[in-house]
Amino acid sequence: MASLAISPPEPRLYTDRDARLAHLIPIPHSPESMDGIPYYDEEFDMAASHAHRKTIYFLGALLDRVAERAGLQGVSDYPIWYWFPDRDEQRILYPDYALTANPDIRALTAKELLFALEVVTTSRRAKELKDTVRMREHNRLHGVAEFVLVYPEPDDDRSVVWYRYDTRTDQYQPLPLPPDRRYRSQAIPGLEIEVREPGEWTEGRKVRVHYRGEELREGAAEEQARKAAQWQAEQERQARMTAEQQAAQERQAKEQERQARMTTEQQVEQLLARLRQAGLEP
Repeated sequence: MASLAISPPEPRLYTDRDARLAHLIPIPHSPESMDGIPYYDEEFDMAASHAHRKTIYFLGALLDRVAERAGLQGVSDYPIWYWFPDRDEQRILYPDYALTANPDIRALTAKELLFALEVVTTSRRAKELKDTVRMREHNRLHGVAEFVLVYPEPDDDRSVVWYRYDTRTDQYQPLPLPPDRRYRSQAIPGLEIEVREPGEWTEGRKVRVHYRGEELREGAAEEQARKAAQWQAEQERQARMTAEQQAAQERQAKEQERQARMTTEQQVEQLLARLRQAGLEP
């Protein structure tokens, strides 16, 4: 999509984050900023690869559900205002996916983002550098807490690069892949993105998404998992009912046995009493 620009009346230069973002104005986005082909980069006149589209649709749908549960707002290929210090102006960029706590996204600025994600295009080096370096720096300049790169192609041995913003140094720190292969978000508590084992990679499917201990699944897979869980729950319910019925039958049998023993004991006592009355001591 095309970039739009609005310049402040008097050029200024800033060094620290607060100063450089002081004139970032949340101006409502114009209708033309919404036009264009989704995930098409007009700067390089190229569309996203099939793996790129599959990845962002897959991840975006799951992260939208995280946003809904966390009380956040997800945006994908949506116009967001960024400040460009070297040009002393604000311009619109279109992150592949981002999360914000601002429910009103009509004039969203990058400093309101909590999390930003780019699916990397690797077929053209300049475009790859834009995704991995330029977009990383744009988000760092705005102090976006977490910036994530996802490499979608299954034959690429790279998968996820996770950056966390360090307020002390004003820099992004890359995180190593955890031993359990799950990156845990600090900006979005409960969100985990798990890197699948390389042998499981398919086009657009190199990660899993978890939220608060639950793996989020897509479409048919999720429905299948839900039905399997329901079937398992029904089987467990039936097993509990059978066990309870067996326990009830056992209790009833024991009670009947106790009643029979008491009846027998009473009959014996009555017989002994009659014998004693007849002078026939046993």
